[in-house]
Amino acid sequence: MNRIRTGLVAALAIVATGVVTSACTLTPTAASVNGDTITVASLNSQLQGLTSSAAGQCLLSLDFPQALDLTGTGAGGAGTYRTDFATLMLGNEVDNVLASQYAAAHHVSITAAGRSQAESNFASILDGAISAQTQQAQQLGGTLGCTKADGTTFTGKTLLAALPATVRADELTNQVVEEYLLTAAADLSPAALQAYFAANPTQFVSTCVSAIQTSDQATADTAYNSLKSGTPLAQVAAAAATDPAVQTRSGQLGCFPESSILSQLQLTSLTVGQPVTPVQSNGTWVVYVVTSTTPVSFAQAEPTIAQILVRATANRQKVSNEVLGFARASSVDVNPQYGTWTGTQITAPTPPKAGFLLPRYGSTVTKPTTTTTTVPSILSPPATTPSASSTVTPSGG
Repeated sequence: MNRIRTGLVAALAIVATGVVTSACTLTPTAASVNGDTITVASLNSQLQGLTSSAAGQCLLSLDFPQALDLTGTGAGGAGTYRTDFATLMLGNEVDNVLASQYAAAHHVSITAAGRSQAESNFASILDGAISAQTQQAQQLGGTLGCTKADGTTFTGKTLLAALPATVRADELTNQVVEEYLLTAAADLSPAALQAYFAANPTQFVSTCVSAIQTSDQATADTAYNSLKSGTPLAQVAAAAATDPAVQTRSGQLGCFPESSILSQLQLTSLTVGQPVTPVQSNGTWVVYVVTSTTPVSFAQAEPTIAQILVRATANRQKVSNEVLGFARASSVDVNPQYGTWTGTQITAPTPPKAGFLLPRYGSTVTKPTTTTTTVPSILSPPATTPSASSTVTPSGG
């Protein structure tokens, strides 16, 4: 998916989720990470939750936007999963346990306020990812993966609410711990904040924009020339938008950072009251006009600058490298049916040639009653899109 892949930690929610158990467990083990185990039952529960619910499918569609099949169903039908799909999900869990152990060693402590802020941040991240998915589907005619049963689209908040309680708690725990680790690694000194503010002035000017949308370029050109000659915006908009459908989309768009407007319109500067040369957008022609600009003070900008520095690529890479170093020095054992550990990730097993396979036989599978979901990690290397391969049956261990 396009959002920041959150979730450094899963095991800090062990008591709530029951995903990780001690090494002395008698249940089949999917993987062992420095003595902590991920059971086959918990992995199967995760796979079931992801593949059988609209919320789980939404999460998968955001994580793997290029995937054609997000069901993960194996050759044995319902209740079985493709080996590469199961391996990918298990790899995410291993990553999160490793990161949790790293975080615990650095004395990460989650507060109620931190968890509340993480929930708000995560909902916003999901909102952005769902919005991007929706826009792409509209432009390219693709499939929207975040549609609820009633036909409406999930928002970040409703998606979180639709997840099972343990899944939601796991996701939010991972979000808040990632934020704590990234915040600890970032330089948030007054000097660093002031330097960023001075170096990026257009990010801290609130620019309000209106638009006149027309059905054709000729009408847009006429509107543009009228605005250039000083005709009031409201008068030009009323004359240009003869199509009622277009008229409803004209007017005040909102206020945004000047840098965002410059980037979107591919301009180097803006002048209040002056129209922008008409551009074509989704079958209509649009004339944009900056109606006002308001500088944002350093005091007002400080929280935003802090978040920018915390989520900066360089800072994320720094934390990722530290956790990867911890992973390479760790002891990780993986159940062979899912693959082998190669230092920082699980490599799926190579399926046998068809000529060596026995005929498939039936088996009874008991579906788990609780669900947990994959918690992607910044520790992980870029994930590959699941593709058809061999099959894992949940009853195996």
